Amino acid sequence: MTTSEQSSETTESTEPQTIEEIEAEIEQTREALGATVDELSHRLDVKGRAHDKVEDVKAAAAEKAADVKSAVQDKTAVVGSQISDVGSTVKNTAVDMGEKVKPIAQRRPVQAAVGGAVLLGIGTAVARRRGK
Repeated sequence: MTTSEQSSETTESTEPQTIEEIEAEIEQTREALGATVDELSHRLDVKGRAHDKVEDVKAAAAEKAADVKSAVQDKTAVVGSQISDVGSTVKNTAVDMGEKVKPIAQRRPVQAAVGGAVLLGIGTAVARRRGK
């Protein structure tokens, strides 16, 4: 049985349709066909899907980097506070003992210079990574 025979039997077995019902059915069929074409176009657009995936991965990496940065800043603040507390304690202890406390850069200039160079290197590496 062909499609035209099926549709003629269908129309004969049901009540006659009005023009508005037929037009509504045609419009529904067009919308369904349009949605199907859009879905197939999306599936065939490999380049577009790859681009979308790249954007998703970039967004996830940026979010993770922001989380790590925040965690490092928090830890740095805590460690800095602890170092400051220890430094104050050492300074107060030395003053109580009658000793004159010199800044570390004066007591150990080579170590201070190496520490400064390490911090400069880390800062440069971070700046380069952010620039990319």
